[in-house]
Amino acid sequence: MKFMVGNTAIGQANQLPRKHADIGVANLLHGSLTNLACKCSIKDTADFLIKKDRIVCAFCDREIVCLPPILGVYKATCSCCSSFSIKSTFVLDSRGLYTCTWCGRTK
Repeated sequence: MKFMVGNTAIGQANQLPRKHADIGVANLLHGSLTNLACKCSIKDTADFLIKKDRIVCAFCDREIVCLPPILGVYKATCSCCSSFSIKSTFVLDSRGLYTCTWCGRTK
């Protein structure tokens, strides 16, 4: 359908299906994740590098086994970490497992 506006023809844009990215981290296969919890960092300021089958802390080289692509990063309490009131960061991998970046355990 075309509309005439001041002697100018305007064509209607085709409506194509769109892919919506996941909130947060969108399917990362490589690169890095920033501001995560790690034993080497007092606050959640550690950067992790994404490898083939794990993520590795850029500061202390501690490895967390997870299978990229990384679908998301979430902040939640971990039952094995210091306190229930302290939240850690969890990485959601392609297997659907949430892995604590501080202790390496999965939910």
